[in-house]
Amino acid sequence: MIKSDTFVSVVLIVKNQTEKLIGYIDKLSPYLNHYLNDYEIVIIDQDSRDGLEKEIPKSLATHQSIRHIRLSQEENNDVALAAGLENAIGDFVINLNIESDDVEVVLPLMEQALLGNDIIVCTSNKVSSYFYKKIKRISIRLLKSIGYTLPNDSTGTFCFSRRAVNAITESGRYYCKLHMRMSNIGYTLHPFDANKYTYPNQKKNITSGITETLHYMVFNSTKPLRWMSFLGIMGSVLAMIFSIYSLLVHLINDTVASGWTTTILFMSMLFAILFTMLSFFGEYLARLLNDRSEHKDYNVVYEKNSSVMLNEDRSNVLFTSVNNEVNKSQTGRNK
Repeated sequence: MIKSDTFVSVVLIVKNQTEKLIGYIDKLSPYLNHYLNDYEIVIIDQDSRDGLEKEIPKSLATHQSIRHIRLSQEENNDVALAAGLENAIGDFVINLNIESDDVEVVLPLMEQALLGNDIIVCTSNKVSSYFYKKIKRISIRLLKSIGYTLPNDSTGTFCFSRRAVNAITESGRYYCKLHMRMSNIGYTLHPFDANKYTYPNQKKNITSGITETLHYMVFNSTKPLRWMSFLGIMGSVLAMIFSIYSLLVHLINDTVASGWTTTILFMSMLFAILFTMLSFFGEYLARLLNDRSEHKDYNVVYEKNSSVMLNEDRSNVLFTSVNNEVNKSQTGRNK
């Protein structure tokens, strides 16, 4: 079988998963070596504390083309993935979840990418629980209203072309914005049915669905802020109507004390609206402060590479071509 000359980078993001990572590499590396001439495995280590620092040198001495990049602290998943994209050098970059993705998904994703698809999004109906599927329509509508167009059944596994990686990493900060940038950089998102390659150990539930929806809405769009502003305006209008009503009642009938309960309930509603608005203002202020700060999105403690030699019989440039170019240049100089 002829191996492909396409250079593929596989990104693995891990946190205290040493045993699973070592076993995953033992399957992934031979698989890549069987089908590809050029590849790399980029491990983004989120400051693991379960002995990965001691165990990974064994894999580096056994398998070729592994890069272990250790971050100084655990980061948001968007930032960790961005770190992998920034450090990957392949023609195509694929991130895999060692908990749920079969290593054999790499070749089908590469084949789809070679057809001209710049961003491939793996989808599976296995990632959502029964109750989550019932309410996901509301989530889809809310996310589409802010321009988030990723498939709702996305597994979190993607394949990027080199130009898509460059477009994603060249602009802006990464925190909580990577997936929105994928949606809006202009390249078509191509869904890939990964049901036969996905084995999730846990599914999205209602709680995680609500959290994820709010996460993307608050940190990726100003529309929720405008919605809260509109809610505040409506509260002000209701308060004005109520004050006019109280004035009319006072003019017609002096026994205003009978509406005390109604007043308390209405004031409670207004305070609920007020504090809801304040909570959103707080989120956006935190976002502004984070964007204005000068610290990096992530810090690398160190990087270790495989000590296994690559195939030294292969070369990127033919010696005959080099000799011809040298001869031509020398002939020109002699003239």
